[in-house]
Amino acid sequence: MRNLPNTLFITVAFCTTLSAEITFTKTQLKKEYISEGASVGDIDNDGHPDIIAGPIWWKGPDFKTAHTYSPLKTFPITGPGLTGYSNNFFTFPGKITKDDWIDILKVGVPSSPAQVAINPGEKPLAADNTTHACTHCKAQDNVCNESPQYLQILGKDKQLLAYSHKHITIATPSTDPTQPWTVLNISTKENRFAKYTHGLGAGDINGDKLPDILEKAGWWEQPKDWDKKTPWKFHPYPFAPKQGGAQMFAYDADGDGLNDVVTALNAHAYGLAWYQQIKTPEGKISFKQHIIMPDAPADPKSGILSFSQPHAMAIADINGDGIQDIITGKCYFAHNGRDPGANDPAVLYWFQTTRNADGTTTFTPHLIDSDSGVGRQISTADLNGDGKIDIVTSNKKGTHAFIQK
Repeated sequence: MRNLPNTLFITVAFCTTLSAEITFTKTQLKKEYISEGASVGDIDNDGHPDIIAGPIWWKGPDFKTAHTYSPLKTFPITGPGLTGYSNNFFTFPGKITKDDWIDILKVGVPSSPAQVAINPGEKPLAADNTTHACTHCKAQDNVCNESPQYLQILGKDKQLLAYSHKHITIATPSTDPTQPWTVLNISTKENRFAKYTHGLGAGDINGDKLPDILEKAGWWEQPKDWDKKTPWKFHPYPFAPKQGGAQMFAYDADGDGLNDVVTALNAHAYGLAWYQQIKTPEGKISFKQHIIMPDAPADPKSGILSFSQPHAMAIADINGDGIQDIITGKCYFAHNGRDPGANDPAVLYWFQTTRNADGTTTFTPHLIDSDSGVGRQISTADLNGDGKIDIVTSNKKGTHAFIQK
């Protein structure tokens, strides 16, 4: 155990429509590039949330002491091929095994296998460790997309939602945690579900209390009493007709009782939108697009916000009004500087969801930071137990925690 040097504290304040300002304290946990994502879980089982980024976890509640559970490696931010990318993209902490310790489901660069790190906090190692601190087992091979999620889709437990071998798949832990997971195909085999595919999520679209699967070209309806073999029914809709975005979410943005869809339009260019669900009396479902940020650079004179590379997204109730808000930002050098607007500031924003008296819904952007941005995974949680939502990110700008004041 040791304290990490070069920890930076910056406070960023901005106004909202509430009576008081919301402020965040920015803490740089590590300045080097180690991971494209960050997550939160009680790794050492002490009752305090910890922060995870790639092979490192920082002990809560002060996050000044770091440990590793697999070999630490830092990466350059540019390079030919995959040399300019970390091999750590996503970490999903959870109780995968049956003991009391949190495990970590890890996903690396697209097409690499997902692995489970079993009880990484039981025997913590120093922050500069170069060996494994716990058992690692393969969960699923060929996780090929850029926005897998670990969430509850079937039953009460969580599954890994991903693209694999040209299918949309749901992977469930095996009874023996050291064995590969059970992988179920929910879609037909499609060439478009290939390596580097963007945009994926889940949520109840048709109101039957069963999560459906969202992807950039439409949604897949979960059948009742699924036989775990038959492909789900596909409902085409062009949520992101170009490259596709980041994580996709379904929640009731406008308060009419129907879940709407939120998605980035292009993870490596521009655009953010929400799709208002429209249901006819006969039960037919369609959507109406509402642009939050345009799919092109905005004229600075227009006052319209538009930043590029919104490659990671989360939803959470930032201001405590009971309505989910959107958190996203710019993925710094997502393609080693080859994307539009690559050299613009690496911003992080939250978009306040407001249900207006006239029945409309607006998403008001609030700048959190302009020198961090996002990677491929943003996570939110109450890190210090004050009842307010905080944010963690990791990318080529380093690993950061944003604590709401």
